[in-house]
Amino acid sequence: MQNYDRVESKRSNSEEASAQSEPEESVSTRLLDPIRLAALDRYDILDTPPEKGFDDIVHLARRLFDVPVALVSLVDRHRQWFKARSGFELSETPIAQSVCAHALSSRDVLVIPDLTKDLRTASNTLVTGEPKIRFYAGAPLVTPDGHVLGTLCIIDVVSRPQGFSVNQAEDLKKLADQVVALLEMRLAVGQRDNLLRQAAEARTRAEEDRRRMVEMFEQAPSFMAMLRGPDHRYEYVNQAYRRMVGNREVLGRTVTEALPDAAEQGVIAILDQVFRTGETFVAEAAPFRSQPNSDNPSTDIYVDFVCQPVRDLNGEVTGIFIDGSDVTERERQIRRQTALAELGGRLRDVRDVDEIVRRATASLAGGLAHDRIGFGSVDVDSETILIRPETRKPGVASIAGTHAFRNFGSFIENLKRGETVVIPDVRADVRTADAAEEFAKIDIGALLNMPVVQGGRLVLVVFVQHIKPHEWSDDELWFIRQIADRTQAAIAQIEAEAQQEVLNQELSHRLKNTLAMVQAIASQTLRGVSERDAVEAFSNRIQSLSVAHDVLLQKSWTSARVREIVKAVLAPFERSESIDFKGSDLRLGAKAALTFSLIIHELGTNALKYGALSVPEGKVEILWSIEGPRDEAEFVFRWSESGGPPAREPRGRRGFGSRLIRIGLTGTGGVETSYADTGLAVVMKAPLALLQQS
Repeated sequence: MQNYDRVESKRSNSEEASAQSEPEESVSTRLLDPIRLAALDRYDILDTPPEKGFDDIVHLARRLFDVPVALVSLVDRHRQWFKARSGFELSETPIAQSVCAHALSSRDVLVIPDLTKDLRTASNTLVTGEPKIRFYAGAPLVTPDGHVLGTLCIIDVVSRPQGFSVNQAEDLKKLADQVVALLEMRLAVGQRDNLLRQAAEARTRAEEDRRRMVEMFEQAPSFMAMLRGPDHRYEYVNQAYRRMVGNREVLGRTVTEALPDAAEQGVIAILDQVFRTGETFVAEAAPFRSQPNSDNPSTDIYVDFVCQPVRDLNGEVTGIFIDGSDVTERERQIRRQTALAELGGRLRDVRDVDEIVRRATASLAGGLAHDRIGFGSVDVDSETILIRPETRKPGVASIAGTHAFRNFGSFIENLKRGETVVIPDVRADVRTADAAEEFAKIDIGALLNMPVVQGGRLVLVVFVQHIKPHEWSDDELWFIRQIADRTQAAIAQIEAEAQQEVLNQELSHRLKNTLAMVQAIASQTLRGVSERDAVEAFSNRIQSLSVAHDVLLQKSWTSARVREIVKAVLAPFERSESIDFKGSDLRLGAKAALTFSLIIHELGTNALKYGALSVPEGKVEILWSIEGPRDEAEFVFRWSESGGPPAREPRGRRGFGSRLIRIGLTGTGGVETSYADTGLAVVMKAPLALLQQS
């Protein structure tokens, strides 16, 4: 047998003594070194199942060194645990029984020929008791970064005084290096597996995130689409987008190919601009006409949308993301409110029923979805309707002309009672079901009829129609009722004014007869009166009241314009061409209008008899205006004569006319009279609010 140099031959007696007297605290320090323990934890090997590579090494060591026990021992805080063991039953021992703990401070093989004679191990219970081990040799398991995790050790129950050769120590150390290599490989495989697991988990998370994103994208209430390339080819679209375009097949196609109707409305120009400039395009309440398929008419909708450029890593635009919402109902609600706010003004001065209905129909068209909308005149006796040219969507045929109500069901009875007829589906309503084929011939699937009643009689019908069945919302029905109420109110106003006109004409006729009778009685009674001027003045004053009455009659006896009163009272004067008058467009209340007409009559009569109108070259200028702040405004009336004889103040007892002029417009004065050589000048002032009272 070959002779080997013994390991102990290289150690002096002093070194051996020092090793055997190693302080216990130094072993504990190495044992509990946190950096070493962290390195051990990093390999994640404690308490793992047996592995063939480690088992093969201990079996090989046992045979190579002819020992009964070989172990791969890993030293933890409070125990040593055996990753591989051969000839030893226990899988771990307490740290107090660990011989390997003494090998943690060295990079060399620890050899103890007789454990009973070494101070470090003599009292170890594995030495003093079963299995009564006697020999120990352990090669440290040193990691690449220099940490000792434990040993590959061999144990014999017989001491070996001859020690351990250098070659044997090198062999044991090489086997220990193989254990470390297995640990490193196991760590690398674990790290690889961990990376693979993390990658798989990341893929799973990414796939889950993508699934959630796709689900969110698909279920989003707003419509979304991803376009790629300068030709704007569809890459993704969600359900809302598909619904908006009528579920047409768009993926893989360009916008021009998939939606020719959109291309015609300028959508391509917008997309080209965004792709070319890289600038986001934003639109609010943009009108869009959608035609899901060629068999159905187009539908007008309103959309808010954003076209956002999509860029690559180099910042180049590669596509466009579209995100938007259908805001048709919101926009129509705004239009309904606007239409209702404006309708009162649009109907205020209209006095023709057909024009009222025409304007009401236009307001309906702006606030309601429809395929056909319009109105027609009704002949209740024959139960027919003459439909005027209506408003229609492109592709919807006209139904202008005369139609018999009974050919289309029984809802004429509702209209006669002034009830609005709402039929969401002509096939399902009992009033129209039997006439469904007739409705189909003229493309009516749903209808709404709003009656217009005049004098208690059905005269017109406003209609809204859809080719397909259509459910009118509560907001739409409310809007229709509001339009109907305003329309009926405007027509009722016409009826009331017509009735008032008849009444006024009757009153006028009777009042004129009364005034004529007063004049006749006065003429007969005053026939013998020698002062004919007074009789004539009385008659003329009655005539002036009659003229003022005619002016007031035009406004139902509520007010009269100053200009109209002046013009009417002075019209009978032969010198009217010498009278110039001007002033603001102002109305006076009924009482003030009568007083004002008498004052004008007296001033005109005096001018004709004694003043400027008594000579050919004489002139009269009449001016009126409003002066002063709004809350204290005054009506100012000026009468100025020129070119006539000098004006002289009346002497003695004043007549009725002079007294009337003197007390002014309200009977309380406010009159300035100037009698000059140039002619008479009169200025009258009165509170405007008082004069405009009815």
